[in-house]
Amino acid sequence: MTNLSQKPVAMITGGSQGIGRETARTLAARGYALAVAALDTPHLSDAVAELATLTDVLAIPADLADAAAAPDLVGQVVARFGRLDALINCAGATRRGTLLDLGDADWQHGFAVKFFGTVALTRAAWPHLAEAKGSAITIAGALAHSPSESSLIGGTICAALLNFNKALAETGRRDGVRVNAINPGWIDTGRLDSLLQQRARDAGHGDLDRAGREMIADLKITRFGQPGDVAGLIAFLLSEAGSFIHGAAIDIDGGMTKGL
Repeated sequence: MTNLSQKPVAMITGGSQGIGRETARTLAARGYALAVAALDTPHLSDAVAELATLTDVLAIPADLADAAAAPDLVGQVVARFGRLDALINCAGATRRGTLLDLGDADWQHGFAVKFFGTVALTRAAWPHLAEAKGSAITIAGALAHSPSESSLIGGTICAALLNFNKALAETGRRDGVRVNAINPGWIDTGRLDSLLQQRARDAGHGDLDRAGREMIADLKITRFGQPGDVAGLIAFLLSEAGSFIHGAAIDIDGGMTKGL
């Protein structure tokens, strides 16, 4: 154990891009040491190089579809920092498509990463989170309660994650671990860019800005979100100011969710 353990430590899955990377930046600015778990790609190397200028950081190249590896991944964090205060489950982009577009392999991979990977990491991290009286935060998604026929896998997994987190909150109450989920809507990342390009092509005008305006109008939302919007909410939930929030599933979607 080194003096790094004097800092609170957050493990962020999917921390090399998008919401995960912005969350890493935000927590680094708030004094956290970081463990960033993501696929072994140049995105991970770039993220860790940037974050290393801000705080103490550990890169964990990993395929989170391998649930059996979860204890080792958490073990790396504890071996490096001596503690684990927060687990941010942020990994798991799923393939879009309707029922007939998606095969069994698509469903199995989606669940392997975003659902079973989350369960396995949370289980492996739990004793350390309990010791630290820490937090587990899972990024689910607005699709959990705004189903879309073109996002069957993502919506189904998000709904399952909300059930998992709500039930886990009772264990967290007993063990002193705060458990919450976040449901982002459409966030301005590369995934949104790809969708807007497709919409612009389908509409025949090829104008990405116009496609964005049309999508915002179709969804009846105020705007697209930014990764920093979600990162700021995560930071709040980890702070003392957010300490009374437990067992919640918080929508951050610009008004996309219309139901109660």
